[in-house]
Amino acid sequence: MFKNKALIPIAVVVVIDLIGFTIIIPMIPFYAAQFGASSEMVGYILASYSVCQFFAGPVLGGLSDKFGRRPLLIYSQIGSMIGFILLAVANSIPILFLSRIIDGISGGNVTIASAYIADVTKPEERSQAMAIIGIAFGVGFVIGMPIGGVLAQHFGYAVPAMVGAAFALSSTLLSTFYLKEHHHVRDESTTFGFHYYTRIIEYLRIPSLRMLLLTFLFFVLPFTLFMSMFSLFAMIKLNFTPEDIGLFLGFVGVLGILWQGGVIRPLVKNLGEIKSLRLGLAAMTVGHLGLAFSQTVPTLIIVAVILSFGTGVTRPVISSLISQHAPPNRKGGALGVSSSLESFSRAITPILGGWLIGALHPNWLLYVAAVFSTIAVLLAFQVTGDSHTIERSYSSST
Repeated sequence: MFKNKALIPIAVVVVIDLIGFTIIIPMIPFYAAQFGASSEMVGYILASYSVCQFFAGPVLGGLSDKFGRRPLLIYSQIGSMIGFILLAVANSIPILFLSRIIDGISGGNVTIASAYIADVTKPEERSQAMAIIGIAFGVGFVIGMPIGGVLAQHFGYAVPAMVGAAFALSSTLLSTFYLKEHHHVRDESTTFGFHYYTRIIEYLRIPSLRMLLLTFLFFVLPFTLFMSMFSLFAMIKLNFTPEDIGLFLGFVGVLGILWQGGVIRPLVKNLGEIKSLRLGLAAMTVGHLGLAFSQTVPTLIIVAVILSFGTGVTRPVISSLISQHAPPNRKGGALGVSSSLESFSRAITPILGGWLIGALHPNWLLYVAAVFSTIAVLLAFQVTGDSHTIERSYSSST
């Protein structure tokens, strides 16, 4: 994966960023509860981060097209550090909200890193290179979540937030002194203000990109629905303890690293990006339905393998396709739009998931997730064009 040496610095930065991010995930609901927050209020706190990121994603992606990836990445990392510090010293629900809002407004780390990777890779290498993001999420799950859980249980809820701030500071220093700005086609026509929000509609008007962005939306809806509510599902349906949940998510993280580190390249080489996308989404559907009916540890392991394969393959492939279908000077903006769609799904799925589990039945969480991923499969059959044709068409038109 690292034959392209330009990928090493951004890979290190992204891994450190996401370890810091995942460290705080296990403790936020417990942290809010000690201030008297209801379940609904916890959902709003979690959603506030993603609502802010929903609007910030296209702005930061577009600004990185105009001013470069590195300065915007540094800004994003500093914002995360401030958000973590506020989270650590919070003594009320409003401060918790403020910490998540600040982190959300500056939350463009993954978007800008994806654009950076697109800048320094050839189209045919991009799916494998984009797997860095997925591997970083996997490393975060394997390292960050267990560390966060142990720290919160033995040293208090503020400690994971301070450790997250330390990771954010480390990534900021690496970006400042180690990460180099690479040449990309700058979008000098970028403007400010409400235009950034109308750009989402602008990108959706591009037929090939529209199908990809809609497919991405129905990929991240079931993904975030599952991830945001798995702990509650596992506690009620599977009688999991917190330790069980941490081990299961750590296992899923290990699988994600294996899929994206060793499977993406041969899979795309043999099947192509379009077929790999469809296969990954179909595996997600099977995994969600399988989890709804799993009652034993062996079946849970099998389902985890299938589900992690689906998510592990789909994310880097669809990110690569989005960057290829976007005009050369709009890659950052297109990836920013995809980040906003993911933030939108993260904003609504905790509320939706809580209602499905509480008002209906825990299995409905997975039934709805399977419906979303099935829609994604159908949309993926409308997607055409991959690294062999897309950028060649842009080159011939310029």
